[in-house]
Amino acid sequence: MSGPGQNGHSSVGPRRLGAIDVGTNSLRLIVAEASPDSTYRVLDDEKAITRLGRGLARTNRLHPDTMEESVLAIARMKGIAEGYGVTSLRVIGTAAVREAENGPQFCELVKQRTGLSLVPITAEEEARLAFLSASHAFDLRESTCAVVDIGGGSTEIVLASGGIVEQVYTSPLGAVRLTEMFPGVESPGHEPAYNALRKHVRKALRDLVGPPPISPQFIIGTGGTFTTVASVSMQRGSTERDSGMLPFAMRGHELQRSEIRHTLDWLRQIPIKARLRVPGLSADRAEIIIAGLAVVEGVMKHLGVNSIRVHDRGIRDGLLLTMLGEIYPSAERQRMEPVDRLRSARHFAQNCRYEEAHSNHVATLALQVFDQLAAQRPEVLRDAGTPWAREILYIAALLHDVGYFINYSKHHKHSYHLIVHSDLPGFTHRELEIIANIARYHRRAEPKLKHATFAKLAEADRALVSRLAGILRTADGLDRTHTQSVRSIRLRIAGDDACFLLDAQEEPSVDMWGSDRKGSLFEKIFRLRPRFEWAGALSPTLSSTERTSRTHHAMN
Repeated sequence: MSGPGQNGHSSVGPRRLGAIDVGTNSLRLIVAEASPDSTYRVLDDEKAITRLGRGLARTNRLHPDTMEESVLAIARMKGIAEGYGVTSLRVIGTAAVREAENGPQFCELVKQRTGLSLVPITAEEEARLAFLSASHAFDLRESTCAVVDIGGGSTEIVLASGGIVEQVYTSPLGAVRLTEMFPGVESPGHEPAYNALRKHVRKALRDLVGPPPISPQFIIGTGGTFTTVASVSMQRGSTERDSGMLPFAMRGHELQRSEIRHTLDWLRQIPIKARLRVPGLSADRAEIIIAGLAVVEGVMKHLGVNSIRVHDRGIRDGLLLTMLGEIYPSAERQRMEPVDRLRSARHFAQNCRYEEAHSNHVATLALQVFDQLAAQRPEVLRDAGTPWAREILYIAALLHDVGYFINYSKHHKHSYHLIVHSDLPGFTHRELEIIANIARYHRRAEPKLKHATFAKLAEADRALVSRLAGILRTADGLDRTHTQSVRSIRLRIAGDDACFLLDAQEEPSVDMWGSDRKGSLFEKIFRLRPRFEWAGALSPTLSSTERTSRTHHAMN
């Protein structure tokens, strides 16, 4: 197993890698199996709360007890990584390790006791790794945004435009550090401490950031403060059935500044012991969440941003991506390119062994219906008639049958669970929930509020799912035979009738029957009665290669 700074062996096949992040509040291990196609699969994710930076703001030194506890945690994590057979394990230290007077002695202690080299990274490198992780998970090509990483000892802010970094700021505004600097701020009723904290945050941002050179449209937030407030937000509105959400379910969860403010005010009124019972708020965050949220609110106000998208990964992910790029140089080149959402969806579908010809054809037919509805009756699509919604429909159509991977029986429900837990690069959790629901309703039951997975969506997203599912059901019915007999659709709308003129070599009676069976949702949502008529062979017969080529270009 190679140490930090070493690339390990060159290999064509998958490699198992590990990264340990030694932070001010906690230590985190991630073990992953990396593939040459620039992806990796998480095998284990271990966390230890050691509060290594406890007292650092006051003494500028690491306490012997927390050093000892942290060394033991690192040794334990090394054992876990070795059990998975990792070939490269790197250990990095952030604010507490790089700032403490006895930080070098701690690094030496780690080396003596575990054989691992703990490498302190600069705040700028910490920011770079956080941005690398965010840009790998989100499509930032068309956005002006800020990536904000809040740790226990520091906060890093990266301003980026069009996926290019414009400016990097680092500050000592860590959740643990600030909690220690303003005693009592974590408890209800300490207004002087809280007001002093907010004043300190405002002044630090004015001094360190000043007037931002660009105006971000939104913030991508990484670190425990952001994932905690997302977890609290999601579980406040969840049902008991939802309590088993996978960690990545919060990726892309959107929070408005008003919700941050309300959550902060609400948690400030709750004693620490009672805070432990708040769903989504872990014990290790109960004391430091007030300081962390004060930084979030302060950054949002200073940058003039009203929306946050939560990212569940961060510098460990950035470190793994860096390691992966060293082992597979071609993967590094791929990551420099923007996230291809369609490519990631197809890759996932292929892993689920989907029926490619059928799914591609249904996606093409769905877009034909969407485009002709948008051209003739845009008012019936309402907010669903956007390019973004068109892309969401196409992805849902591609993935609607992936549930066959589990079982034919209830495969529409299996499709929902596979998609919502797919962790697709480039998609937010909200988008995956919408796509999964559209796919779930491609057969049998129509969307209903008694379905928990549909009910938990925002009202606007439920309306979107219903409209796009109405289109998908119709398109899927028109390939009931899975033979792609219906080559194209011409839609004619007159009054309350929607006539689907079907281009087919021979009368597609079974496909017409299939779509007629599924037409009730289309009629209910769009208030148009669907009728299906064979119009004869309107276009030349396409070969399978030509049909696939047409499908690949359907999104253009």
